[in-house]
Amino acid sequence: MANDVLKSGLDIACIKLELNASGRDEAIRELVGLVHAKHRLRNVEDVVNVVMVREQKMGTSLENGIAVPHGKSDSIDRLLVAVGLKRKGIDFKSSDGQPAKIIILILSAASQSGTHVRCLAEIGRLLQSDANRQKILAAKDAETVFKIMTDTAL
Repeated sequence: MANDVLKSGLDIACIKLELNASGRDEAIRELVGLVHAKHRLRNVEDVVNVVMVREQKMGTSLENGIAVPHGKSDSIDRLLVAVGLKRKGIDFKSSDGQPAKIIILILSAASQSGTHVRCLAEIGRLLQSDANRQKILAAKDAETVFKIMTDTAL
C-alpha cells in the first residue's frame, strides 16, 4: 500500500542524507530551512516557532531512533514534509533513550487535521519495520529515501 499522503507532501529536495545539526532545535531549523528553500514559506519564523512550541509541550520522539517534529501554522496551506538523517543521532529525549537518527518534519495548515494525522499514521506504519529504518539509514541518495518513504517500487 503506497503512502499517498506522505508522497503528496514530500519532495526529494526536502530530504537530507546527513544533517549538519547536532541538537534538536538546530535539526528542526535545518529541516524547516529545507522546506523553505523548496516551497518558499510565507513566515519561516512562525513555522519554526509552532514546531518548537509543540516539541516543548510534548516531545515528538518515537522509539527506535525516530523523531517526528510537527506543527500546524496559518502560514502553510498544505502538507509539507522533510526528512533528515543523522547517523550519530540527535537527542530528542526519546522514552527508550536512543538518539534520533531519522527525523521527519511534518508541517500542515492550521485548519487541517485529517491529512496531518494520516501522515503521522503512515510514518508510524512505515518505520515500525526495522528493515525499513535500516534501508533509510543505508540510503546513498535522496531518491532512494523518497522511494522507501513513499513505498514506491525501487
